[in-house]
Amino acid sequence: MRIGSMVLLSRKQCIQSYGWKTFRPLGSLQGVIDSHEEFQCDEVAIIRPVRSNDNIEIFRQDLATLRCLETMTPLSLGGGIRTMKHLECLVDLPIERLIFSSAFLNKDESLLQQAKALFGQQAIQCLLPLKRSEKGIEIYHPGSDKSLTLSEIDFNLIESLANEIVLVDTEHEGQKDAFNWALLDQLQFRVDKIVVTGGIGKQTVREAADRQIASVLIDNKVLHTEFSVSGYKNAKALR
Repeated sequence: MRIGSMVLLSRKQCIQSYGWKTFRPLGSLQGVIDSHEEFQCDEVAIIRPVRSNDNIEIFRQDLATLRCLETMTPLSLGGGIRTMKHLECLVDLPIERLIFSSAFLNKDESLLQQAKALFGQQAIQCLLPLKRSEKGIEIYHPGSDKSLTLSEIDFNLIESLANEIVLVDTEHEGQKDAFNWALLDQLQFRVDKIVVTGGIGKQTVREAADRQIASVLIDNKVLHTEFSVSGYKNAKALR
């Protein structure tokens, strides 16, 4: 099982998010990535937390920041990749995986097939931001800034085109050992395709290892020494 971190990049700066709605600044992307390398992250998922308020120019500005990075850590990128023009901007970036949310929720198979042709299916991840409500589990749609019910999701499309599925517990994002495992029970994806994030702690890592989850992405609090990735790796070994 891989142990990595999720980094939020907004307007060329990194931020910490709590519960999908409260943010605080973390500093430059290079500084954050340097700290992750010190903590020996297996991977870093860089997410642009854009909703409906994004455009191609802001996208290119964030990519310029990413293009200047100096790192040996495998990187993934997601957030606002919604057209072929966006895909064309990514071709020469130092990234191994692309993370799509709106494209899967919009059932935009054409865009996803184009991404597969350019980068290979092993590079395609689907991110699903999850929360509980009176309707059951809902999935937040970043492009339209609204929530969808499970009946509105094309799970066959996700299973066929996503190499891995990133499940975000938005209610517990920024907390410790609070990830809601009941979310997996209702979605029923293959465990070897699942990446979990949101409320990750050492006990969560042990549980993920027992379940044979593909990867866990620790919230940005990994930058604090007490939440270092090396500590999480020890927790996995001691399960």
